[in-house]
Amino acid sequence: MNSESPGPSPDTSPADASEATPETTAPKQENALLNLLLNVLLPVTVLSMCSKQDTWYGLGPKWALIVAVTLPLGYFIYDFVQRRKINALSIIGIVSVLLTGGLGLLNLSATVFAWKEASVPLILAGVIFFTGCGKKSLVRQILLNPDIVNIRKLDKALDAHQSREAFDRLLKTSTWLLTASMLLSAVLNYFLAIYFLKDTVPGTSAYTEAIGKQHGWGWVVVGVPSIGIMLFAMIRLFKGVKVLTGLTMDDIMHPPAKKTVKPAATPPVSTTEKK
Repeated sequence: MNSESPGPSPDTSPADASEATPETTAPKQENALLNLLLNVLLPVTVLSMCSKQDTWYGLGPKWALIVAVTLPLGYFIYDFVQRRKINALSIIGIVSVLLTGGLGLLNLSATVFAWKEASVPLILAGVIFFTGCGKKSLVRQILLNPDIVNIRKLDKALDAHQSREAFDRLLKTSTWLLTASMLLSAVLNYFLAIYFLKDTVPGTSAYTEAIGKQHGWGWVVVGVPSIGIMLFAMIRLFKGVKVLTGLTMDDIMHPPAKKTVKPAATPPVSTTEKK
């Protein structure tokens, strides 16, 4: 009788076994609805509807700005405490509200305000383009988030197929696509601000209300095309990865973490019972 314990399966390597080991604790998932509500929808509503002072819900421009900033700021702190991760949408919401509402208090003309709206995506376009020329590409961090994509497995496949240079060219094309989306956002932001503010007088409640409407429509008119281009770049990138390595999107995505259920503790067996 062979008393040796069976060895590991020949098809399973130690590296694969370590990668297949499930997480001991599942990370807390982000509440997508609450994220969108507190970072985008409610701040836009407060800026556009509560800036007036002639209604029962009117807070005035200053207090409307304070409340609008508090919403994404509060969610950022709450989400960080819960998940120990920085919420990018909260940061965008805080900066966007501060720029839009804060500069609105300066009573800028429609043209100056429009250039301010265009400057933010222009700066982002420059950051995306110039980081894409270096080793720490922002596009790589956005499209190949290590929390979602198994970077180690992808790198091994690229080295095995000797397709690193082709993959780098694929990333550069994605960089140009996202740069173009930011340039498009700059143009749309400019004309959207001109459209809403052209017939308003700086310093009036109509001017502040127009800024709130422009801020809200900006998420739709500007955000939808930008997200569409980003999704196109991501799909194109993953299709390129499949051609270069044979790995599909499911192959390089991290599996959802599962909580491990601890087995119930068995009572100790006394020596008398053994006998």
